Amino acid sequence: MANQDYPGVCMSCSTPECQIVAPDIQAVRERVKHDPITGYTRNVVNNLTTAMSDKFTDEYEAYLAFDVVKAAIVMGLKNGQKIDLGGLGEFTIQTVNGKKTVTFTASPSLDAAIKE
Repeated sequence: MANQDYPGVCMSCSTPECQIVAPDIQAVRERVKHDPITGYTRNVVNNLTTAMSDKFTDEYEAYLAFDVVKAAIVMGLKNGQKIDLGGLGEFTIQTVNGKKTVTFTASPSLDAAIKE
């Protein structure tokens, strides 16, 4: 399936044989560079930058990684897949009265963590 944010990148395949690469990653980097990092996203980006300072030298690189995760979730949902993020939960599409909605079901470990 085509991917609007990352043209040519397979976001739903998880096999090592997948050799699809983005033809214009520079355009993606330019778009992300100008996106404002606000709300809880800023907290995620700051934590990525701090926890993995050897991988992310600045918040731009961490936000790019966060953006890829968002795109992977969207593309999986568009392909009709359940997106199970271990320890976090599962995203699915449900159709109610002809309308598609995204649902999230927390994992048991997430449920337990918020009840502590």
